[in-house]
Amino acid sequence: MAKPTLIEIVQDILSDADGDEVNDVDDTIESTQCARVVQDSFRNIVDRYDLKIHNQVDQLTATSASTPTIMNRPAGMFEIREIFYDKRPEASDDPSYRKVTYMEPLRFLEMVNSRAVSDSTVTGMAMGGGSNHTINIRNDQAPTYWTQLEGYDNFVFDAYDVALEANLQTSKSLVYCTIKPTLGLTSSAVIDLPEHLMSLLRNDARAFFFDLYKDGATREVDKKQRRSEVRSQRERYIGRQQQERQSGPNYGRK
Repeated sequence: MAKPTLIEIVQDILSDADGDEVNDVDDTIESTQCARVVQDSFRNIVDRYDLKIHNQVDQLTATSASTPTIMNRPAGMFEIREIFYDKRPEASDDPSYRKVTYMEPLRFLEMVNSRAVSDSTVTGMAMGGGSNHTINIRNDQAPTYWTQLEGYDNFVFDAYDVALEANLQTSKSLVYCTIKPTLGLTSSAVIDLPEHLMSLLRNDARAFFFDLYKDGATREVDKKQRRSEVRSQRERYIGRQQQERQSGPNYGRK
């Protein structure tokens, strides 16, 4: 069964609220408000049920030449399992992806701070983002290590090859990661939720929209929302029981 799009959910809610008919989430102020309510409900459900959809290969986001070895985590990338980078020595060579090893922040700082910035192969890089801290990065080779120093979404690498690139490139990064579902504010955005949570989203968003913009949810809207919550919790409990049966008893001490 095909999953609904954002505009389909918005149209359903506006129909219940006696709102204007719309073909796009941006058609009216009311439809835009409704779309944002659906997006908020979606995020709450994802967090409430700790949803992680699947593992996949993705890429990090490049920053700029002023922060050549800092890359960012794109939206939806939840858990990083491995990072690889194209370490080809020459631009004309075939791609050569090699693992970049994670290093604990303190060890990483010890390593980069032991480098002499007077060395022509070392560059002092300001961390940016309001920080006055500078780390010493290699400028003559592909990265070997990465860590996180400031901010959940910033990935700091120890080196880049200035002869090949002004900064580490999105196109040369490869990440094996777990994806967390997101919902954009476009009409065609697909509601990427398990089937048993779809009615919860509809009823949560409907109740929230009525509370904010329609002088409170009706008794029937409240009733539907509560029933959806109970069903979702039941499905969650059943799923947990199945996982425990499949994994067998755990006799280890906690």
